Amino acid sequence: MTNEHFPWPREPLHTTVAWLCLVLAPLAACGDNTESLPSAAQVTDSAGIAIVTNPRGDGVYATIAPEPVLSIGAIDGPVEVLFGRIASVALDGAANLIVADGQMGEIRIFDASGVHLQTIGGPGEGPGEFRALAGAWPAADGAIVAVDQRLDRITRFGRDGELLATATFQGPGEQPMIRPIRLAGPGLFLSRVESLNLPSLMDDAFSLADALESISDPSGSRSEYLVRHDLEGTLIDTVTAVPGQATQTSAQGSGTNLSIQILRMPFSPAAAGTASPEGHMAVTTGRSYEYSTYNPTGTPERIVRLAEEPTLRTDAHLEAWVRGSTGGREPMDDTQVEAALRRYREMPLPDRLPAWNSLVIADGGEIWARRFAIRGAETVARDVFGTDGSLLGQVVAPASLRIQHVGDGRVTVISTDDLGVERVEVYELQVR
Repeated sequence: MTNEHFPWPREPLHTTVAWLCLVLAPLAACGDNTESLPSAAQVTDSAGIAIVTNPRGDGVYATIAPEPVLSIGAIDGPVEVLFGRIASVALDGAANLIVADGQMGEIRIFDASGVHLQTIGGPGEGPGEFRALAGAWPAADGAIVAVDQRLDRITRFGRDGELLATATFQGPGEQPMIRPIRLAGPGLFLSRVESLNLPSLMDDAFSLADALESISDPSGSRSEYLVRHDLEGTLIDTVTAVPGQATQTSAQGSGTNLSIQILRMPFSPAAAGTASPEGHMAVTTGRSYEYSTYNPTGTPERIVRLAEEPTLRTDAHLEAWVRGSTGGREPMDDTQVEAALRRYREMPLPDRLPAWNSLVIADGGEIWARRFAIRGAETVARDVFGTDGSLLGQVVAPASLRIQHVGDGRVTVISTDDLGVERVEVYELQVR
């Protein structure tokens, strides 16, 4: 890690475009920390960084109980249990559940038994309001830190929900696109950042083709960066650089009604990062079964690998992706599916599926790495690693569960039923 901010294009973005529309295509801790490294794992050293290579394994680490011990959410009922699109769920020191509803622009707090305690925030752009609430987490001092992705804003609330402060993420670069991830230790926030690098529309040499070419990245070769800000929005450092997703661009309209669409190509790996409340971080590029860990100062600690290649992509995978990409809308008929397949087959799609696409650090320090699964899959597997990088086994769970927290023999998830209703649920975890 370096404390120097990475270079960014310095050209200002002057544009008469009324709206730049980013269309993101759908893509679809409880071990013994002192356990010795399995003899099958190989450990090497590179410049003081341990590299742990695990043989492929699909042994069971733990199972998730079939029914939740707590479920909050309903299709009809009191407003506090009617969720739109849940962005995050976090637990504070009293085991209260802090639920950020991105669609409603609200933070709802429930106690450990599911009783609603209070609602904070609301839709809007004023202090304490949200246009695109991306998550909310408890800080070490008992405050709640929330972030708005569209406003690039950090908001802090007190224990009783009172507004304490707001701040704006500063940089890096002239026009950064900041994607908040989560708190990364006391007073720090981890985000993923990329730059669109649009040429100036006021430049006489500018053309629409120039704009599309400048932001299109069909090979996924353009770098993104994981950075940390403090809670005043000041850029502190760059943790690491990761490859971005492959993209193709297109334009609709003209003049002030022009919109440029950025399409994330199917099966393009996406980097994923996470952090613990203490500030430990883990990052994967999604291109191979490998992740890197960093300590709270941002120093690299360990590289962990599985001796396994991601699955080769087949026509069956592409068809499943197309059929599952309607996002709950009316299913495509066979004619529509075939037309979509023809379009996608003309794109330079990856030969293999992504590897991991999500990481969670459990309270005990174990890392849960979620394997890529096609939208519509019934189950998804997570590889679980000990604090020493050893593979502990897998946890297979319904794909409808998005794990948010692992600790105290339980997993806290966001679940989605067949009707699209979201709930916050807690399940018992039985470690083998």
